[in-house]
Amino acid sequence: MSTIRQRLQRWSDKCEVPADENLDGVRPTGWNNRDLAPLPPSRRTWTVKGFLGFWAVIQLNTVGWQTGSSLISLGLSVWEAMIVVLIAKVLICIIAILNGWWGATWHVGFSVGNRAVWGLRGSYIALLQRIMLCLVWYGVQAWIGGQMAEVMLYAIFPSFQNMKNTLPVGANMTTPQFVGFIVFVLFQIPFLCIPPEKTAILFRYANISTAITMFAVTVWALATAHGGGPLLVVNSTLSTTSERAWGMIRGITTVIGSIAVSLTNQSDFNRFAKRPGNQIPGQIYSTIFLGAIVTLMGTLSTSAAQQIYGELLWSPAELAIRWMQDGYTSKARAAAFFAGLGFFISQLSINTVDNAWPGGFDIAALFPKWVNIRRGAFITAVLGIVINPWQLADTANTFINVLDAYSVFLGPMVGMMVCDFWVVRNRKLKLTELYIPSKASIYWFHHGFNWRAYVSWLVGMAPALPGFANAINPKISVPAGCQEIFYLAYIEGFLLAFVVHYILNKLSPVPGLGEIDEEDVFATFTVEEAEALGVIPHQRLLEGIEADETGQSTLIAGEKGELSDKPMLATTKVAQL
Repeated sequence: MSTIRQRLQRWSDKCEVPADENLDGVRPTGWNNRDLAPLPPSRRTWTVKGFLGFWAVIQLNTVGWQTGSSLISLGLSVWEAMIVVLIAKVLICIIAILNGWWGATWHVGFSVGNRAVWGLRGSYIALLQRIMLCLVWYGVQAWIGGQMAEVMLYAIFPSFQNMKNTLPVGANMTTPQFVGFIVFVLFQIPFLCIPPEKTAILFRYANISTAITMFAVTVWALATAHGGGPLLVVNSTLSTTSERAWGMIRGITTVIGSIAVSLTNQSDFNRFAKRPGNQIPGQIYSTIFLGAIVTLMGTLSTSAAQQIYGELLWSPAELAIRWMQDGYTSKARAAAFFAGLGFFISQLSINTVDNAWPGGFDIAALFPKWVNIRRGAFITAVLGIVINPWQLADTANTFINVLDAYSVFLGPMVGMMVCDFWVVRNRKLKLTELYIPSKASIYWFHHGFNWRAYVSWLVGMAPALPGFANAINPKISVPAGCQEIFYLAYIEGFLLAFVVHYILNKLSPVPGLGEIDEEDVFATFTVEEAEALGVIPHQRLLEGIEADETGQSTLIAGEKGELSDKPMLATTKVAQL
C-alpha cells in the first residue's frame, strides 16, 4: 500500500503546475497557484488599447451580427430593435465596470475573489455553473466556427459541398459539416497556448480582419439591393403600447442574456490591467458603439439580402454559400472565402476569450495543484467537444432559449457580488485570507460557506423561476405576470439579490469588514498602487526589482543599476497559504 501511495505521490508531483516565479518558486497548493495568485506587474500588460481590443472581440462575432434576428422575432421593428440594443449595451457597460473593478484593483479574478462572497468552499457552486456554461458555449461557438470553415473549403474545392455523407441520420450533421468542425478545432489549438497577457497584438489584427469583413459584406448587400431592403419599413407586429413596451423589455433582457456569462467573470480579465481604470474605455466604447454598429450591419445586410434573394439569411455562412450556389464563379468563390475567413477568425477569438480562458480559470480554481489557465483551457476545449455541439444545434431554438434564460441565475449572482464588494466591504479585500482554508480566514464563515450569499442568490432568482420553466417548456402554463417577471429576469434578479444581500449583511455582519493586508505579500502592487491602498509595498518592488519568468531577478525601476540582495518580504508566509 505504501508503494502505491509513493507512486501516486510521485505522479502527483510530476503533474504539478509550474511554481510561482514571482514568489521565488513557491509550489502550488490546494487553493493557489501561479495563475490564481494576485498578478504581478510583469503580467499585467493590458493597456487601454488592449481592453478596447478585448471588448471588440466580444462584439465582432457571429452572435453580435445576428442579434437583430432575435429582437425582430419578438415582434419589434428594426429601429425599435436598435433602441433596445443601445439601452442593453449601456446596462452591460455599467454592470461590467461594477463587477470587474475588484480585478483591476486587487488583481484577482472571479475564481478567487468570489471566495469573499460565497466562502472558500461555497465558491465552488459559482465555479461549477461557470464551468458548465463555458463547456456548452465552447462547443456551440466551435460549431459555428466549423460552419465558416465549411464555407472556405467549399470556396476552395468545388466538390466539397457534394461530398458523400457517410454519417448516419442520427448524427444530426453531414460529413462536410464534420470536416469543417474538425478544421476549426485544429486551428483553435494554437490560440489556447497563448497566455492572456500576450494576446493584445494578436486580437488587434483579428478584430481588424473581422471588422473589414463585416463592413464589406454590408456594403455589398446595400449596393446590390439598391437600399436597405424590406425589413427597414416593416412595422412592429406588437399592436398595443403595453405589448410593445414588454417586447422591448424582453429584448433588453435577451441582449444582456447573450453576454451574461461574460459579465459574471469580468474580474478574470480586468486583473490584467496595467493600471486600474485601463479597462473602462474598452467597456464603454467597444461595448456601446461597436456593439450597436455590428448589430446594425448584420440587420442591414440581412434586410438587403432578403431584397436580393427573397428570403431571410441571418447567418453569414448561409449568405456566403448562397453566393456560390447562384454562380460558382471565381468572383463568388473569392468573396465567400474571405467572408468565411473573417468570421472564422472572429470565432477563434471569441471562443478563446469568452469560453476557453474563463473555463481555464475556473477549472484551475478547482484543482490548483495540477491545473493552470492553459491546462484548464484545453480541458474546456476537450469537454466542449465531448458534449456533441452538433446535437445541441439540432434543437437550436429550445437550446438557445435555455442558455439565454440562464440569466435568471446569473443576474442575482452578479448583483450579490457587486453589493458585497462595493457596499458591504467598501471595495476592500484581504488577499492573504482568500487562500487560507480554515477558521483562521475571515472568509471561512461557517465551515467554508457564507449562508448570506446563498439566501440572497435564491431569493433573487425565485420570482423568475416560473417564467423560466415556461421558457424551457411552453407546455408549462404560468400566469402572464410570471412571464413578465421573467422578461425582467436579469435586471430583477440583480436588483433583488443586491438589496437582500445588503439587508442580510446589515442584520448579520460578516467578520473582517474593512480589513486589508498590512503589506503586499504577493508582490502584486506597484509602489503607487500600494500607497493608494494603504499597503506596505513589497520589498522587491520597493527596490525596483521584479522576478522574470525564469525566476531570475530583473531590474525594472530605480536608479542604482544593480540588483538588491535583500530577502523578499513574506515569502515564507505565502508558501504556507
